[in-house]
Amino acid sequence: MDKAVIDAIRKKEQLPDSMTDSEIAQEYKGTYTAARAAVSLHHKPLDQVLADAMGKVFPFMKKKK
Repeated sequence: MDKAVIDAIRKKEQLPDSMTDSEIAQEYKGTYTAARAAVSLHHKPLDQVLADAMGKVFPFMKKKK
């Protein structure tokens, strides 16, 4: 997990500084909170993020330009 995502989770969840980055990464890996923190870093609309993710998972669903 990226350091920026961990920092965003720490700030949003108001976690204590005594909790290490690896503990946060282990506890929040694959959670909705981690996904929202990662999305907020990129400032993309959620619909676009979902479309990009679906395009990676299912390449045949990409819109042809």
